[in-house]
Amino acid sequence: MAGIALSDVLRGAELAWQVYQVGWSQGFLPGHQYEDFGNDIKDLAENLNNILRVVENAKTTWAQNSRGLVRPKNWDLSSLEEIIGDYHTTLEDCKRLLEENREFRTASSFAYNVEWSLMIQPKVDHLRKRLEAHNSKITILLKPLELSLLSEIHHDLAKRIDAVHQSVLHLQGLLIPDVGQAITNQESGVMRLLSIPPEIERRFQATAEGAHPEISEPGCFPLQAGADALVAHFEESTKKFTPGRFLNERTPSSIQYLNLLKCVWLVERLQHSEALATVTKDSQWPGYIAQLIEDISIQCQRFSAPGSQQLLLPNLVDLKSPEDYSIWVEECIAQLISPHFEAHIEEVLRVPLPSPPDAQRSMTVYKIDSTRYRLIEAVTDKNGTSNRARSREFKMEIDLKTVNLTPIYATPSSRPKAFEMLIHSGSTQTNPTFQELKHLYRLQHLLTGYKVYERYDQAMVNVQFILSGQSAPIEEHGRIQLWLPKPFLSSSAANSPTASETQSTASRSEMSLNTAIDPLGPKREARNGEARKQSSYSSFRTSNVGGPISPLSTNTSFASLSQPARQSMSPVPTRSTTYSSFRSSIYSKNRSPSIFTNATSASRRTATSVTTISTGTGKARLHEKPAKPLLVLFLKSKDARQKLALVAIEVDDSTKVERERCKCRTANSRCIVSCIERSKGSLLAQRWDADQSLSSWNVAALGVEQRKDLRVCSWDNLTRISLSFQSMEDRYKFAGGPCSCKLKMQHDLAMCVLGRHLGIFGEIKQISSQRLKNYHAERDKATGRSMVMGSLPEDEFAFGS
Repeated sequence: MAGIALSDVLRGAELAWQVYQVGWSQGFLPGHQYEDFGNDIKDLAENLNNILRVVENAKTTWAQNSRGLVRPKNWDLSSLEEIIGDYHTTLEDCKRLLEENREFRTASSFAYNVEWSLMIQPKVDHLRKRLEAHNSKITILLKPLELSLLSEIHHDLAKRIDAVHQSVLHLQGLLIPDVGQAITNQESGVMRLLSIPPEIERRFQATAEGAHPEISEPGCFPLQAGADALVAHFEESTKKFTPGRFLNERTPSSIQYLNLLKCVWLVERLQHSEALATVTKDSQWPGYIAQLIEDISIQCQRFSAPGSQQLLLPNLVDLKSPEDYSIWVEECIAQLISPHFEAHIEEVLRVPLPSPPDAQRSMTVYKIDSTRYRLIEAVTDKNGTSNRARSREFKMEIDLKTVNLTPIYATPSSRPKAFEMLIHSGSTQTNPTFQELKHLYRLQHLLTGYKVYERYDQAMVNVQFILSGQSAPIEEHGRIQLWLPKPFLSSSAANSPTASETQSTASRSEMSLNTAIDPLGPKREARNGEARKQSSYSSFRTSNVGGPISPLSTNTSFASLSQPARQSMSPVPTRSTTYSSFRSSIYSKNRSPSIFTNATSASRRTATSVTTISTGTGKARLHEKPAKPLLVLFLKSKDARQKLALVAIEVDDSTKVERERCKCRTANSRCIVSCIERSKGSLLAQRWDADQSLSSWNVAALGVEQRKDLRVCSWDNLTRISLSFQSMEDRYKFAGGPCSCKLKMQHDLAMCVLGRHLGIFGEIKQISSQRLKNYHAERDKATGRSMVMGSLPEDEFAFGS
């Protein structure tokens, strides 16, 4: 490497001061939090001036003590550039950054601050690291440099017998008060270093040989790379640890102590390095390494200091990663990537995953835009310390328009299946298993736009499909779910104080409402699904008129039901709020089909009937017909191939359970069959067959973003399906049974549904019907004006869209 002259050092110092003056004296982003950048440049200028002062002082001392008898000394300072590094390039890069961003000197608006944070900050941080490295090396180098220069003067002049020359024994420098004493201490000083455990030393050697295989040979150790690594690890060692008064405050972190052990390991290798032993006579390398060893020795002695100054050894058991034992300092090539940033993304779902005792797993989904999400599965080691806990992440980008979702958990089988699904998006595939079925349903809801209504999932149903023009039905094993279209509520919105308070208010209102309509309602809501099923079945068995009696007493007075229902403000319909739309029609004064009298309430209840949009000059509300619920059947053929398929049937007012097709109306019936037909022609059905592999059994095809109209994958000639359940209770839970209710008015239908006479299928059908009535009512209300312009009520901004 070419030698460095004092003029180069002077030029570097002048350049540093020039960069500092340009950047900060003239107000580069005044008052910004990154003013430390300017302080680093200023420190480099001062450190370079200190080198000049040390060398100039040595020259002055030489001239004064030689008294012209010896020609001026010309030192070889070529090793300085090797030790310090190319600070000229660093300063030029700093200067270029300042000159290319002059607008920040005068502009301090919010937009400029954002641009600074996103585009300039990464470059500033990278340059700061380079400046700090130069400054650290110069700080370590100054004292050994002066000692080397003055000791050489001392040795040369002390050889002269003349009394004039004897006066040089009282040399005094800028950093060293007594050169003779300093030389004696350097020659006789005893360095006390820590002992490295054999296992840790073996790991240091293994990781070091990975990048430099030549160090396996004795004496073959790179001087410059080793010294740079030594400085870097020393800065992150116990040098930065300040002990407290108590024992638990006198233990440094395990990584700080491990970095100190790395320094000891590097010192031992550098001391026996052939590269250090063969440097030129005027090289500053020996003094530089000696100063490093002295500083490291001081840190090592802190662990054997007397009394309260002694540091305690930390436990290194938790440091198991190979990255913790890395030796070499590598340039972060990530800094070469163009400036970039991630837009703000909202957390919409977080669920725990099955975890071993010593680890914690979770899955989090973030929303990027209306159809794109980011799924992150994370695992954290519980045994790691608070500041060094090991964790790993798996990231996956999901687009609702293209994602493939295989419901492995829903495979028709007599044996329980694990809560498992297969997600395939682009070139990435993951196969998570969930702790609880509700967690799986929430992710399925997010990816499809449909919620499994009341988590109804009936396994092992024998399904027969009757098609027009085909004599024999198609018979398959099935598993059924009822899906309700519903916007997914993010976890942050669900946990917000406003949503919680609103939902609590709605629940109290609906509770009183339910009590007025159905005295058994609160008790039935408090029971679990099994108790409710048994209660319903018991009611069915004790009927005297061929069907279950109504849960309401015949003497119940409805005088209290004449008051209008209080509208709930909850954005998340609970079971009680789901019924409120058609319950309220019972006691509305004007017998209107819905309690919703404005677009705001309708948008909260249906979430699909009214959409708030921006027109550029104001707000508008567009009415959109709500989507229908779906009866979803997961199928497996009964032949040897066990071919899988999916069938989705839209549930509308014309879709019904036809009790004349089964034995429900016979005396003492124990019918386990429900037949579903449509009074206006064929069922509105679609079918997807998994012809290729398990991944082609894609339930995302039923989702809001991927599902097409009935002309695609439609099953036009499907006239009826027959569902054969394993027990009468399962059949009654799904479709209810014959009852004595006279369905003449909306009031009668509501009472029948509340009595569970129509089963869960009747409930979801009534919800769909009420949503459609709300849509028509709001559209009729807006007749003559296609859009409503102007400011919306304040609460519509939260729920309108």
